[in-house]
Amino acid sequence: MEPRQCASREQFSIMIEFMERHGDILRPHPGVQGRLKSDQMWKEVTVLLNSVGGGVQKSADKWKKVWADLKTKTKKKYLNIRNKSQGTGGGPRRCPALTMFEERVVAVIGTHAITGQPGIQEQGFIRQPSEVPFEPSQREDIHVEVPSSQNTTSRVPSPPDTLRGISPPPPVPTSSSPRRTPSPPRSPPVQTQHFSRTTSTPRSTTTTTPRRSLPRARRNKGLNPFDRAASEFVAIEKRRLENEMAKEKLLHEREMERLRLEAQRIELSRQQNTLLQELAVIGMNIIKCLTPQQLDSGFINE
Repeated sequence: MEPRQCASREQFSIMIEFMERHGDILRPHPGVQGRLKSDQMWKEVTVLLNSVGGGVQKSADKWKKVWADLKTKTKKKYLNIRNKSQGTGGGPRRCPALTMFEERVVAVIGTHAITGQPGIQEQGFIRQPSEVPFEPSQREDIHVEVPSSQNTTSRVPSPPDTLRGISPPPPVPTSSSPRRTPSPPRSPPVQTQHFSRTTSTPRSTTTTTPRRSLPRARRNKGLNPFDRAASEFVAIEKRRLENEMAKEKLLHEREMERLRLEAQRIELSRQQNTLLQELAVIGMNIIKCLTPQQLDSGFINE
């Protein structure tokens, strides 16, 4: 006989009841604390579901998949019923109604999570162009400033569109003074070129912040679900053994206290018996002492 793979009705009921109390823990709050709380909740519900008699035994990740599949099926059925109820046309419509479990699932996840928020228009991703198209009207002029004795500035027209990707040749310095032959010890002056571009129409300055990707070490940090479940089980078993040892120690202390009180009671009874025996001996001695005197007094009276 093959082992049972599907969860029982009682396990589904316990899972939905847990979600009704704590909310949909498959969608935790943002942040580290939210994820830790969600993992702790899944560990608790896994222990509850696996402790049901006659049910199946699953890990926390498999129970997450069971809950996700249940939500997906419920959403599809709810949307199918809603679409058929809003359709036009004559004749009766036969739509399967939601079951009790499915109605509870819809109450947990909410109708807005299925149909969406009314009045909000969905928008796609904004695609940023890789290159800004160049228009012929956006002519650019390159100002080349070459320091010379007269500090003159020459204006060079912008190259055509076909030659825009080719770097311009170095400018030839112009000077009104005659060229002088530099002396050997002197070094030639360093020519600096300053390129400034001016556009007639402003370009779009849209800046996008790159998405920060988590480091690989942080994503891989932590144990896998099976190791986490094993460590959690070991911790639970350790706490159970500690509780049993504390309980046995308390019972032992109570038993020792009872034995001590019983010993005290026996000692008191023994002392009482000893005292009674001593009193009996004293009484017998008194009787023995009084009997001859009574006999003598009787003889005298006669």
